[in-house]
Amino acid sequence: MKRFSLIVSGIFLVILSLYFFGSYFFNNKIAYAKGKLNKKMIAEKKIRAGLKLGKAEFYSTRLGTNALSCAKCHVYSIGTYIPKVGKVVRSLAGVAAAFPIFNPKTHQVITLGERLNMCIRGALKGKPLSGQKLNYLTLYVTFLSNGYKIKGYNANPAPVYSKASDAHPKTLSQALTLGKHYYDTPLGASDFSCDSCHPGGGAGVLGGKPTKPVIGHAVYYPTYKKWGKIITMQDQFNHCIYTGETGFKKKIGSKTWRYLDLYVYSLSKGYKISVGK
Repeated sequence: MKRFSLIVSGIFLVILSLYFFGSYFFNNKIAYAKGKLNKKMIAEKKIRAGLKLGKAEFYSTRLGTNALSCAKCHVYSIGTYIPKVGKVVRSLAGVAAAFPIFNPKTHQVITLGERLNMCIRGALKGKPLSGQKLNYLTLYVTFLSNGYKIKGYNANPAPVYSKASDAHPKTLSQALTLGKHYYDTPLGASDFSCDSCHPGGGAGVLGGKPTKPVIGHAVYYPTYKKWGKIITMQDQFNHCIYTGETGFKKKIGSKTWRYLDLYVYSLSKGYKISVGK
């Protein structure tokens, strides 16, 4: 009888333990899922707000001094006939899929944001944008290319860096090689490189936690991050490489970020742009 009572007590304690610990883990799992969902909803809300602000910039005549706007020359679906130019200027649908590009004449990498500023300076006779205002406009114009495949460049097989020939790229191959060199090289005080966390452009590990692959990830940029509002890929570089560091951030548009930008986008060649998704 005593043995039976002990068995019953043991079973009761096991059931009681399972109830309390099961409830604890189940509730934590629900809280974690709710947290992830909440973050996703916040990001979607911020991106919608960013798109609204970017669209306002796109239609604003305040970007320039000649009463023109981006929308005066570029209509989403059909383009617009410009008398002064004497031709139809194409719509911007799909345009973002071509950037960043390497200009073989100037030997420069040009991002979408820089191309937009070229239009603002040239066509609108205005001052170039920077910071969040430029990111909002870049976000909206990229959004117009949702569903288009990133053209990029063929970054495989992996190029081999040679300081003598590739430090000042004059060809596309050399530009990609320099981009990969920056990808593989530790650039901050932490002695980590992009490749340390994303080996070969794939998934890796950082601080014991898995990292997302870089390959295919460029389709989501510009995007929202709570630490930087609406960010471009170059903003992401600054955050990734210099998280927790001070005095190491590079200026957006710097040589390092330009060529790294070119290489990283080329790793997403063929993937469809999915801004805001």
